[in-house]
Amino acid sequence: MGWMERCFETYEHNVAEVGIVHAKAENDKSNRESPVLLPIAHTTQKAHVEVNLSDDGAFRSARVLRPDEMTTVIPCTEESGTRANVLAPHPLADKLQYIAGDYKAFGGSKKSGWEAYLSQLRAWCTSPYSHPKVCAVLTYLEKGCLIADLVRERVLYTDEAGHLLQKWDSQKGEAPAVFGILTGGDEFETFVRFCVDGIALAGDKTVQENYIRYYLSTMQQTDFCYVQGKKMPVSRLSPAKIRNAGDKAKLISSNDKVNFTFRGRFEDAKQALSVGYETTQKAHNALRWLCGRQGVQNGDQTILVWGTENEPIPAVMADTLDFAESAPEVSDLPMLPNDFEGEEAQATTREAFALQFRKAVQGYRAKLDAHSKITVMVLDSATPGRLSVRYYRELSGSRLIDCVEDWHQSFAWELRYRKVEVPQPGGKPTLQSVIFVGAPAPADIAKAAYGERVDQKLKQQTIERLLPCITEGRRFPRDLMLSAVHRASNGVALDPWEANKTRSIACALVRGYYHRNLKEDFSMAVQNDCNDRSYLFGRILAYAERIEYAASRAQNIAPADRRPSNAMRYEVAFTIHPAKTTMLLEKQLQPYLARLAKAGNSSYLHDRMLELIDRLKLNGFTNQPLSELYLLGYAAQRMEFFKKPDAENDAEPKSTVSE
Repeated sequence: MGWMERCFETYEHNVAEVGIVHAKAENDKSNRESPVLLPIAHTTQKAHVEVNLSDDGAFRSARVLRPDEMTTVIPCTEESGTRANVLAPHPLADKLQYIAGDYKAFGGSKKSGWEAYLSQLRAWCTSPYSHPKVCAVLTYLEKGCLIADLVRERVLYTDEAGHLLQKWDSQKGEAPAVFGILTGGDEFETFVRFCVDGIALAGDKTVQENYIRYYLSTMQQTDFCYVQGKKMPVSRLSPAKIRNAGDKAKLISSNDKVNFTFRGRFEDAKQALSVGYETTQKAHNALRWLCGRQGVQNGDQTILVWGTENEPIPAVMADTLDFAESAPEVSDLPMLPNDFEGEEAQATTREAFALQFRKAVQGYRAKLDAHSKITVMVLDSATPGRLSVRYYRELSGSRLIDCVEDWHQSFAWELRYRKVEVPQPGGKPTLQSVIFVGAPAPADIAKAAYGERVDQKLKQQTIERLLPCITEGRRFPRDLMLSAVHRASNGVALDPWEANKTRSIACALVRGYYHRNLKEDFSMAVQNDCNDRSYLFGRILAYAERIEYAASRAQNIAPADRRPSNAMRYEVAFTIHPAKTTMLLEKQLQPYLARLAKAGNSSYLHDRMLELIDRLKLNGFTNQPLSELYLLGYAAQRMEFFKKPDAENDAEPKSTVSE
């Protein structure tokens, strides 16, 4: 029960956040509700209409809520908090089916829950924990005229037969406000909350506290809580809505008494597990709050990393760029846009980013230490009703930041596929490309290994495999690295932008794999002292490609008119039969070398290529397939070409010997 204990501790350390509805961030475009750390015996619902009453229960007014104020904290019971196709009213705010005595009179087709709702509300109002504002709501609803009042206020609308509308007829003109927030436009699904004398009951702490005390007083069944280790009222039903408001999956369930729940080991569910009601409520509420606040959603999968005391946690699913920008105490150093023009500008950008990354690590180290309790958790569901913990680890704060820092340093390569928003004076921000040296994001690694349209389940499984590599420093999966290398080798079959992205990510994985798994280090720069056969062949391929590029430039062929180089076209064959393909490339380079000679260019590039071939010797110049190291040699050599102006790359360097 480690996860439940950690979630319970998180709740206890963040009680000041209980009941506070935070506004969503401006850049959050998701449909998720604003995260709320709920009081026990409470849940959230999206209310559509707010009814204002007097303190003696008289109707005053009603209004349709704006989308940004719909999320409402309401009291609930165990049954109503997990209801699905059963009649289980919430204690205070609810749908018209439960709280409107005239539901049937206005055409409601479902079974009315009004009597069950009133019985439940009366029990609260007649208990020692009653509240005068709640009693005012009971007084009003006992009149059974809620829908009639809402229709009179022109909040809800009826058809010719006097029934509520299930869909607005567009021929009648612009739809009223309520139809803009109702899912499907069915007025019978309207959820109503209450105000008394202008004070919303949903935000009234005294109402919440009175209901919690009342509901706990009604719980008669007690047992030992396996989490807290003491006797207390126990939970009979596990909460849902963990990953989002529409999530029906549960982490704890024992309603299957026929198939595999007990397997002959226990007579009933409570023998297998007993959790206190307050414990499970606080643990699930904390988990729901964390998922909405900082969980990374990937389809049905939710990845969550948190500290029990609400410490700032590094974004483990981010690439190095996002990691650096989201860290504490580095907001004063903005990310510089890439300008792709000249080595000096690129070097300035890389230097600034390296400084930003170092400050990010320092910022996290200042907040996380060996005493910080960090939990890493992956939730996923195989069916709509069952939620599983796919991965769970508890780490110290210092161990986590050590592992994350090592990931971003070991798997670093120069990445050019990201864009960032750059503010513009008096206008909308524009997207500009950036160069940064760092590790790619796990989602981008999955795309590099299996394609941009990777299957969602395969993407989730890949990210799940990568998570221990990031948070625990585990060995990197070789098959994942090889898959990215194989796709990078077939770049001619990809769009240019995807080929460049895949190649750079594959290089990052190869470099990280050799560092972490084999304890061998390779730099991003060309290693002239490296005599590895595959590495040298990769450099030879880069020179062959550069010679074709130089010849096309010498003939003033526009970039849009240049065809893919022979080196790129034969890259797959080159990795399988390197010696044979090199001889073929050498033959096909002859026309390009002639063009360079005709244009007055030196043979420096070709000479360097022949020198590399000579370094292979007879025992290296064979058709034995290349290892993944060829890609590092190829990419490092191409990167060296990029760092210098074309004239310097293609011309023989001047002698530095003193006369």
